Amino acid sequence: MSDIDEIKKRMEKRKGGRNKKVLTDYHFSKFYNLMIKCMVLLLVIVSVFSYMKVSDNGEYIKNHIFSNVYFNQMINWINTQFYEFFPTETSTTVSSKVSYKHIKDNLYTNSSNEVVNFSKGRVIYTGNQKLLGNYVTILLENNIEVTFGHLSDVFVKKFDLVEKSTIIGTCEDNVLIIFTQGEKEIDYATFQKLL
Repeated sequence: MSDIDEIKKRMEKRKGGRNKKVLTDYHFSKFYNLMIKCMVLLLVIVSVFSYMKVSDNGEYIKNHIFSNVYFNQMINWINTQFYEFFPTETSTTVSSKVSYKHIKDNLYTNSSNEVVNFSKGRVIYTGNQKLLGNYVTILLENNIEVTFGHLSDVFVKKFDLVEKSTIIGTCEDNVLIIFTQGEKEIDYATFQKLL
């Protein structure tokens, strides 16, 4: 094999290595336009915040922009523009009156098979135990823990914030409910007085 053939082979190998994607003018212009749009948006945001800080009307504008009504409208608009980029909170609620009928011991029933939360709180435990079956424990705002057991389906997960009347799961016939204040178990009548 001659030196010329060897040089030709090396040149073909180098040409084969050039199949990598290169930044073309088209790609560069797309990237450049995106960066310009981002910088303009950033400039507008900085200008608005600077105006709010310096101007006499700044406090009014700040309250107007960041009030819950306008802030929620802005988030909804962003959701529609960017294909629901931000998750929205959805909770299934029923009527505001939550009541259970005591059957015996810690077993209760209501008019349906839906297990409904009593008051606003946070889910602190979920799981499955031999005695409780599928269960959910919610720490209510008044520092009372309510454990719902014998659930066939669970619709919440640990650390979820649940509102009053949120459906947390379903049950077959009746649900096991245990009310605890501190280390002490309390009955349903006492719990209703504390609500």
